[in-house]
Amino acid sequence: MKKVTILGLYNSMASTIFGPMDILNQAGRLWNRLSKSPPTPFFDVTIASADGQPIRSLYDVIIQPHCSIEAIDKTDLIIIASATYIKQILKTSPELIPWIRNQYSQGAHVASICTGAFLLAETGLLDGKSATLHWGFAQMFRQKYPRINLRQDQMFIDQGRLYCAAGVNAGMDLSLYLVEKFCGRQTAVQCAKTMVLDLGREMQAPYSCFLFSNDHGDPLVIKAQKWIEQHHTQSVDYDRLAEKYRMSRRSLERRFKQATGVTPLGYLQQLRVENAKLLLEDGSQTFNEITYLVGYEDISFFRKVFVRLTGLRPKEYQQRFTGYTAKLVPQ
Repeated sequence: MKKVTILGLYNSMASTIFGPMDILNQAGRLWNRLSKSPPTPFFDVTIASADGQPIRSLYDVIIQPHCSIEAIDKTDLIIIASATYIKQILKTSPELIPWIRNQYSQGAHVASICTGAFLLAETGLLDGKSATLHWGFAQMFRQKYPRINLRQDQMFIDQGRLYCAAGVNAGMDLSLYLVEKFCGRQTAVQCAKTMVLDLGREMQAPYSCFLFSNDHGDPLVIKAQKWIEQHHTQSVDYDRLAEKYRMSRRSLERRFKQATGVTPLGYLQQLRVENAKLLLEDGSQTFNEITYLVGYEDISFFRKVFVRLTGLRPKEYQQRFTGYTAKLVPQ
């Protein structure tokens, strides 16, 4: 059996500890039980904390680990639970970084779930490689670790012996992927069926929301952002917008992208798509109607923009996010 260490940290979400534990522990067990065949477990899972003391997870839920990291001589796979308070974690448990590096040098695979990517990034193992994490922390991660290629649209990423998952449920996706990688496709399918989980989710783009950041410190760009937000349903002349702030269009676009990560045109498109998503979720208007409401006349063009930014066609997005009550059929 593969030895797995799930690393619980201060304020970790409990589901990023127990979710992977349940999936990996059930691989080769639950399917066999239901099919009345002998169990063939593939993973031996241990929950560890830095010092072996109870883990104070999110909402003050106390989790009792099996042991400390010092008690683990060698492991095949480390799964790092969410780690939002990375500064506090590093301050109170500086031994985590050398321990992860040492295990990796001995051949261990290392995976992070959600903000656990911050701890994995601190090891330096991701430098020059690709990573992902929850879309809400993407900007912070990108600023803090510029040497890492952040691919925030991905549900999870495999970089050989390094893995990252986007969020809580993405940790389930990654766990199923690891079952397939270590145990084969058939075992992964059996695990997915018995745990009633979907296989094959690859993108987190449909779930992400564009965060209109204005804490970047450029007052001129903040003014331009507010102007675009107030006029986003109208046609925008970017040359005139640049003149309004006494600069060339090229200078405006450069400063805007440096501050926000997108050009003024990209910002406008994101605004319109976010509004369209809300209207689709409401479910009372067609996409053609929504197209005009958010400021477009060319329905085909806006459909392409919508698909590019969300990864879903408008009808697919609406079906996924209209909510349960909108889908209930009267008996």
